[in-house]
Parts: sequence; structure tokens; C-alpha cells
Amino acid sequence: MLKVKRLMCLSSCLIFFNIFDMSTVTPFHSLATEVVEDKNIAAVPKNKIGLIKKPIEVEVERIKQEELERQREQEIENEKKKNEPEWQEFILTFYTSLESENSSAGPVTCQNKPLSRGGVANNVIPQNTQLYLDGYGQVTVNDKGSDKYFSVGNRLDVFVERAPGESDSQYKKRVSNYGIQKVKGYIVK
Repeated sequence: MLKVKRLMCLSSCLIFFNIFDMSTVTPFHSLATEVVEDKNIAAVPKNKIGLIKKPIEVEVERIKQEELERQREQEIENEKKKNEPEWQEFILTFYTSLESENSSAGPVTCQNKPLSRGGVANNVIPQNTQLYLDGYGQVTVNDKGSDKYFSVGNRLDVFVERAPGESDSQYKKRVSNYGIQKVKGYIVK
């Protein structure tokens, strides 16, 4: 009986709207128009009104963002490392311009240029390579030395200039007193 009453009520409403030529949309449409014109509501993004992505999609997106951030940080770190010099230990010995310590060509480099301050000898590091040595500053590989000692990348023979008025024996003794030294340094790029 209840179903019959509900059906009768519903059909009465439909007949009522048909007789008076009313649309069921009209009242709701006018109400919505008033609210929008009064600007009483604001536009809300879809994901704020309950139409959110699935939790798995959100998690996958978060993981992708974290991975991108890690990649950016790694690139920045790699760039820093590229610009930082690679320090290593060099073993230094010292030589003079005396005839006894040079080839038959005299006090010249293997490039046939006069020995000069800041020049070092090595057989492995390419000629004209700039090095920075802690305590000595920047030096240039411009000579070669004995295969017995200087055929390794970390062994350098440093040229020392003669002091004004210094005799051969004083010069040789002063340079010999430098001995063998270990210093930190790097190849200047």
C-alpha cells in the first residue's frame, strides 16, 4: 500500500509540472546563477573536492619527484667534484744548472730553452702541464729527467736558480740540503 501511495504522489508531481509548464531544472538553475553572480562560492580544484587521484598514483608521483630531486643533487655534486682539483702526493727532488747535473746540451730543458724558475722535470706528465704544489705555488713541467727516477707520475725534479754571487760549491750544497720532500699538489686544469 505504501508503494502505491508513493507512486501516486510522484505522478501527481509530474502532472503538476506538466500542467504549469515548469521544468525541474529551472529552480535549481536560478539558484545556482544567483550564487555565482553573488560570488559566494569560489572555484575549487578537482583534487580538493574529493576527486583525488588514487593513493597508488599519488605515491608513484611522490617517488618520481624524490628521484628527480636526488638526480638534481647528484648532478650538482658531480659538477662540484669536476671543478675541485684532485690532490695527490708528489715526491720532490731538486737540481741545479751545473754542468754535472745536466745533459751535454748544458743548462737547457728538453725543449732546448734555458732552465728557469718554476720548471720541473718529469717523464710521464705531458710537457707544459701546469701543476700546483703546496708551498711552491704553480710550476710547469718543461723538462725530462732520468728514466730511473722520473718515469712515474708523482716524482718531480724541481729546478732551483743560482743565487747572485754564489759559487758552484755553495750552489750545489744549498740545493742538496733541500733533500727529498713530499708535498701535496694537483694538476691545474
